[in-house]
Amino acid sequence: MYIFTCHQPIVKRFFFYCTFFLFTGFPFYSLAQLWNGNLGAPVLNMTFGTGHSQPLPTNVSSYTYTGGCPSPGKYSIEHFLFGCETGTWIMLTGDHTKDHDGNYMLVNGATEPATVYMDTITGLCGNTTYQFSAWVSNCMQNTACGGKPVLTNLTLSIETIAGAVLASYNTGDIATTDSKVWKEYGVYCATPVTPIPLVVRIKNISGGACGSAFIMDDITLKPAGPSITVNVNGAANAPIDLCMGYTNTYTLQGTYSTAYADPVLQWQRSVDTGRTWQNIPGATTTTYISPHRDDSVILYHLGVAERSNSGNSKCSIYSEDVYTNVHKLPDHSPLKKVLGCLDKKLTITSPPEFSAFLWTRPNGLQSSDPYLVIPNLQNADAGLYTLKLTANFGCYAVDSFLVNIFPGTTISTNTLYNVCEGVPVNLSATGDGTYEWSPAKGLSNTLIANPVANSTDSIQYKVVLTNSYGCKDSALVNINVFKKPVVRAGTDKTILSGDSVLLDGFVSGTAVDYLWVVSPSINNTSLLQPLVYPVVETSYTLNAISTVGCGATSATTTVHVFKDIFMPAAFTPNGDGLNDIYHMFTLDSYKLISFTIFNRYGSKIFSTTSSKAGWDGTLKGQPQETGQYVYYLQLKHPSGKKISRKGTILLLR
Repeated sequence: MYIFTCHQPIVKRFFFYCTFFLFTGFPFYSLAQLWNGNLGAPVLNMTFGTGHSQPLPTNVSSYTYTGGCPSPGKYSIEHFLFGCETGTWIMLTGDHTKDHDGNYMLVNGATEPATVYMDTITGLCGNTTYQFSAWVSNCMQNTACGGKPVLTNLTLSIETIAGAVLASYNTGDIATTDSKVWKEYGVYCATPVTPIPLVVRIKNISGGACGSAFIMDDITLKPAGPSITVNVNGAANAPIDLCMGYTNTYTLQGTYSTAYADPVLQWQRSVDTGRTWQNIPGATTTTYISPHRDDSVILYHLGVAERSNSGNSKCSIYSEDVYTNVHKLPDHSPLKKVLGCLDKKLTITSPPEFSAFLWTRPNGLQSSDPYLVIPNLQNADAGLYTLKLTANFGCYAVDSFLVNIFPGTTISTNTLYNVCEGVPVNLSATGDGTYEWSPAKGLSNTLIANPVANSTDSIQYKVVLTNSYGCKDSALVNINVFKKPVVRAGTDKTILSGDSVLLDGFVSGTAVDYLWVVSPSINNTSLLQPLVYPVVETSYTLNAISTVGCGATSATTTVHVFKDIFMPAAFTPNGDGLNDIYHMFTLDSYKLISFTIFNRYGSKIFSTTSSKAGWDGTLKGQPQETGQYVYYLQLKHPSGKKISRKGTILLLR
């Protein structure tokens, strides 16, 4: 903070005491104060509103109102704007007041010097200092105006109606930045004993062809006075967070500077977080005792004014606000009766949202764990348990639990059964009490000790035993269902003599061994897809057996062996459903390269690379004439061997 003081004769018959200041503070929103003492409620408070913007009243600004990004000589009222001047201005989001959708004034001053904002203030108090200030931020990046923008330079002044300058301050050039940086600039002066109207003015004294762009917010004129402090029970400006039902007394003690000649005191309170304030009747001394209450937020502050200005809000100076809040207590649960079972574990749960827990047991032992666990309950553990649940700000509630102990019960059962698919299982449990099994799927009865389980898949059951006192015990029973073997040898295969083919064996089931019946024309009998190479038609059998005793099974496939490719000599595409499509003879393991049919003139009338496709006797949907046609066939074996065949086909109708 830079402070300059002066005494100047300004107007005939009185003097003004003037002080100029500049506060630059930290980046963005500064938290430091401008005046060394305290300030009063604003006489002028221009925040530019929220939401949809409106132009300022006539003659308030020399600039012309517009919407969006302003051109030279214009201003706009906005709360969210970016991309101005082809992106060379910074993103302008949010105002300094921090209102939701709060507005600021955006000025493009790239013209002649002009008044940004001015107002005439009447009804001021005599012999009172007033602070005039505004929050300003540059809005240009270094790249604006081709990298050479004219920098904003503002003068803030307090003047008479006639135009005489009583006090002023010049900001100097405001540097460009890469982001919004609010800084507060201002000036303050004291009024004479007999006050006069004042004019407050902010003038942009820079100009030029390009540049001088800035944003402004929170233009205020406030009474300023010596320091006022408030202690609460000896602590300065500490927020007071209390819990409903508190019994302590909270005394607010105010102190103020001896600079006041004949001070009048008044305590005020606000129930809407400082938006409005009310005088507290009778609270006109330095001490105020905050009344007891059960809830709500209330702010307090102490106002001081010279007796000659008493009752005028434009003259009073106020201390910093004292925040007080009385929080509701956490929800309290009524006494709960808890069933305890002898020799069993007891667990009492608590709500998870609290910050601290304190259990107190009948024997006086305490625990801070969220849950109370007694692993082996005995008769001596019976009695009243309390739980202190502490929430924010130390507010707490106490829940109580009355633990009564009864004889426990114990269940006994086989916990594991291994069975083959489709075989029922006789379950069995013993113990004193009633039974309940879950889930009910596959059980003959869920409320007896020995139900029959018939499940197609492995499953886990839970059985709960409850005695006449309500004490419980439980066990988990697992049934592993072994699947029976399933075997498929695959579809029959067709090969040419001297070729080989892979079989398509498949086996499923639990713990199954499998094997192909030994044959000299198979490469490995332990593979599900072995390579076979019979010279004559041969059948292959795949055997499978369950190693956990769930049976055996087998399946057979046949490999047909031909000496050459068979192609039908004729077909009859007459729509009777018999021999209507001419197909090539399919061979396993061979890939069709091409299958083409020509007419007697050598024109191609059908072609495919799919072994499943065939010719229906048409060309472009038109039936072809009866007679002979020529086919050409190319096949390829995985080994690289190629086969070509050609011949004639007779089309009959």
